Order: sequence, then C-alpha cells, then structure tokens
Amino acid sequence: MKRFGSNKDMVKENFGREIRLFEQLTKKYRIDFICLDNCTKERLFIKKNDIDFFVVPISFLNPFIMLKTIKKAINKNKYDLIIPTTEPVLGIIGFYFAKKYNMRIIYEVQDNYEVYNSYKIPFVGLLDRNVIKKSDYVFYSNKPLMQKLEPLRNKKIEIIENGVDLKQFKVMPKKSARKHLKIKHSIKLVTYTGHISKDRGIDNLIEAVKELRKKDNKIYLLLSGKIDKDINISQPFIIYKELSKRKELIMALNASNVLIIASRDNPFTRYCFPQKLFEYMAVNVPIVATAVGDVVRILRPFNSSLCEPDSVEDLKSKIDIQLKKKCINYRKVAMNYTWEKLSKKLDKMICRCL
Repeated sequence: MKRFGSNKDMVKENFGREIRLFEQLTKKYRIDFICLDNCTKERLFIKKNDIDFFVVPISFLNPFIMLKTIKKAINKNKYDLIIPTTEPVLGIIGFYFAKKYNMRIIYEVQDNYEVYNSYKIPFVGLLDRNVIKKSDYVFYSNKPLMQKLEPLRNKKIEIIENGVDLKQFKVMPKKSARKHLKIKHSIKLVTYTGHISKDRGIDNLIEAVKELRKKDNKIYLLLSGKIDKDINISQPFIIYKELSKRKELIMALNASNVLIIASRDNPFTRYCFPQKLFEYMAVNVPIVATAVGDVVRILRPFNSSLCEPDSVEDLKSKIDIQLKKKCINYRKVAMNYTWEKLSKKLDKMICRCL
C-alpha cells in the first residue's frame, strides 16, 4: 500500500482502514506490510500491532527499488497471498508478483481509480481492469463502486466498508468535553473534521452557517484538518482546532450539536466511503451529510440526516432541524461496522483463496 493517504502518515500515525482490518487477524496469520513512500523517499522498518511494516522509497517513474524489495521479501518469507491496495499501479504490480510466484491475490479497490493521476499513464487503466477481472477475490469499500465495476466481474466479490473502534469512539457528556476543549457551553456547535476544501463542500458549509447566524448568533462552526488556500477560516464564527490526538477528536465530536459531511457530488465522492461516517455515528450526535454515494444507504433510515449535494439552502435547512435534536441513536447501526466484524469478511476471503 501507499505510506501516505488522507493527509496522514498511515504507518507512523497508525492510521487507516488497512491497518485496522489486518491487525484483527495477526493471531491467525503472519502479516507484513510493504508501504511505498513517494513523498519523503524514506526507508525504514517499524513493528506495530504485531505487523511488520517495511517502508520503501519509490518513484513510479523508477520503480526498481520497490520491485527488488518486494521480490526479496517474497523469496525470504514465502508468502501465500498478496493483497495490493490504495493505488491501481500497486494492483498491477501485485498481480504480476502473484502470477510470477504462484501466490493467491485479493485485490482491494478502495475508490474510483479512474480519477487518480496514475490512470493517465498509458495502459494503467487497461491493466487495472485486467487485475479486477482475474484476481482470486476483489473487495470494495462501498456498494456504488461494486455496482460500477460489476460488468468486469460479478463473482467472488465483497464489500468491506470503513469501520469504527467503539472502544475509542464513545458517547460522553457534552459539558465535560467542552470544558476540556475550552469551548463555551452557551454556543451551538456545528462541526466538521477532515480536509477543509471546496471538494469537501466546506465553502458551502461556511455559507450555510453564516446564513443561520442571521437568526441565531449562538451558532458557531468548529473545523479541524488540513486547510486549502482558497478556504477562508479567518471569520469570527469559525473555531479552528488541531485535534492532533485521537482523544481530543472524540471529545470535539461529543462537544458538538451537529456533525457534518458536506461532500460535493463528483466522480470521486460517488464511489468512496467517508472514514469519519461511523466515527460520527458512534457518538450519537445529530448528523447532516450530503446524499452522495454509500452515505445514502447508511443514513436513509434517519430523518433529516441527508441533504441535497451542492445546495446551501438544503444544508442550512437540515442543520437547523438537527440543531433542535439532542441526540440520535446512530450507534446501534455503527455496532454492525466494527473493525472486528469487518475483518471477519476479509478472513473469509482469505480462507476461500487458500
């Protein structure tokens, strides 16, 4: 897999769906991660969660160091199965080694790879579709993505959504959470965590909150995450916090009155599954999310949790409705999507392949 994703160092920060899924299976299998680093070009070894992480520098224009490392690891450890993920080029490389060394291959297709820059490289799209067709098993992060790629294969496929650690993401008193974060008890807090960009609809969110404040100036917007240059957060009603520690993030969610996923409707968001969705749901704070992709399937049973994408007016209306609610029992749904339960789906695929 790639070392960096979602604006995080997934290895050093111990972050990401792959790590959460596979750490559940370390008592049954020996699991190694080969993590390709095309950002810092670093080489290192780390052991976490009973998993060995081999970080390898790479340039996709000069992949020989990576190829040599993978070959050496296969010859030394005699792997039974390879699972490429996070990037179509890695799927192609994984498929090559699986055939060369007679290993089984499970391919994870996380997103609509057609929007990735690597798909612009000649033959990558053609070869990636071949990997989807000929792998022993394929799993997707969401149902719309599986349906989109169904013409390529309709057997030996699975959906494994992004999950949640319910031991970490707990419901806690709003008062104590705000006290810890030094947030006033008297305000109404609308919160978004993640990449603060127009792609994520944050310009619409800022506008919606600004409109709501015309009737109620107690409404404030809490943001946390990487900020794009074209987003202005220097406004009196916007509170920005780093929330670098997981504990602080969970407190911020519990300190909120409404949690937001404001993604625009585009070829990427239609076929992705927001990692934050079940984390939001686990704390039982009212949610407003744009009706894009698999979010619709998960939140449809909850009234007023979905709004029209790219509509400031509907986003504003749904936030207004949700601000009047104290809590909603989303957690009962999130309980079906723990990493432990999702990893059992992965284990079944592995067993069938081996």
